[in-house]
Amino acid sequence: MSEIHVVPKDMKASIGIATDAESAVRKADSAGHLTKAGAAVPGAESVGYMSDLGNRWTDETKAAADSSQKLAAEMQKALNEFEAADAAAGQKGGKVMGPN
Repeated sequence: MSEIHVVPKDMKASIGIATDAESAVRKADSAGHLTKAGAAVPGAESVGYMSDLGNRWTDETKAAADSSQKLAAEMQKALNEFEAADAAAGQKGGKVMGPN
């Protein structure tokens, strides 16, 4: 049988880190800069490549941000479940053990 040790403080910190990562990644918009750079070199073959790179950048950063958001939500759900189970166990344990 496996053992799981839950440290709520650490889980809350991890949720905060994942949420911060999501926010930072969503703000990372190099696609706009690449479009401007491509426009600065009219007629160059690289213009199309820069546009494609910008679109891929946008897609990849959105996917990374979505993953961070999903991770934070899953960790929050797990923490909520743990806290509910811990509270229920405390109430039931008090009935068995009696008052302190």
